[in-house]
Amino acid sequence: MTTLIRSFGRNDLRAIRGDTVLVTVLLAPVLYAVSLWAVPAVTRFAAATWEFDLTPYHPLLVSAFGVLGPAMVLGSLCGLLLLDDKDQRTLLALQVTPTPRAAYPAYRAGATILLVTIAVEATLALSGLVSGAALAKGVAIGVLTGLLSVLIGLTMGTLAGNKVEGIAILKGLGMLVSAIPLIPFFFLDSPWELAFGLLPSYWPARALWAAMDGGVFWPYLLGGLVYNSLLTVALLRWTARRG
Repeated sequence: MTTLIRSFGRNDLRAIRGDTVLVTVLLAPVLYAVSLWAVPAVTRFAAATWEFDLTPYHPLLVSAFGVLGPAMVLGSLCGLLLLDDKDQRTLLALQVTPTPRAAYPAYRAGATILLVTIAVEATLALSGLVSGAALAKGVAIGVLTGLLSVLIGLTMGTLAGNKVEGIAILKGLGMLVSAIPLIPFFFLDSPWELAFGLLPSYWPARALWAAMDGGVFWPYLLGGLVYNSLLTVALLRWTARRG
C-alpha cells in the first residue's frame, strides 16, 4: 500500500509541476491568509469613519477566507486532478492490476483532506485573528473542511467529462459553498439555522464560529463529520463504479 501511495503521489507532483493552473490553485490559500491581514486595518477604519464595530464579524470573515475559500480552491484542485486522470484513463489502467478498485479514489480523498487540513490550520494561524484556544480546534475543523473539498472534487470529477465542464460545475457550486452557508451567521439564535446543514459547507463554518466565540463547537464538528463522511463515501462508491 505504501508503494502504491508513493506512486500516486509522484504522478500528482508531475501533473502539478507541468500545469501552471494547478500550481496557481495550490498557492491560493496563501493569498487568502494574506488578505485577512487587512482586517484589523479595515476594522479601525470602519470604527473611525462610521463608528461601526466590525469585530463581531471577524469570525464570519475568517470562515469565508480561512475555511471556505481554501476548501473551494483545493477542492477544485482535487477535481482537476481527477479529470486529468480520467483523460489518461488511470482508473481503467488500474482495473487490470491487483490494485483494489476503490484504492485510487480513497487515496485522492485522503491526500485532499491532509492538504486542506494543513492549509486551513496555516491560514488560521497566519491570519492573526484566531485565539490559541480556537487555533487548537482548527485541526479538527480542517479535517471537516477537507471532507468538503473531497465532495467538491468528486462532484467535478464524476459529473464532468473534461476540465472545461469541470470549471463550469465549479462556478455552479460557488454560491453553495462560499456564500449561502454564511447567511445563518446573522441569526444564530434561531433553530432555522440548522436548515442550512443540508449544505456540507455549513458545518465547518459553523464549527469555526463556535470555536472563535468560545462556544461549544463539537456538535457542529461531529454533525459535519458524520454528514459529510456519508456523502463522501456515496460519491467515492459512485466514482469507483463509473471508473
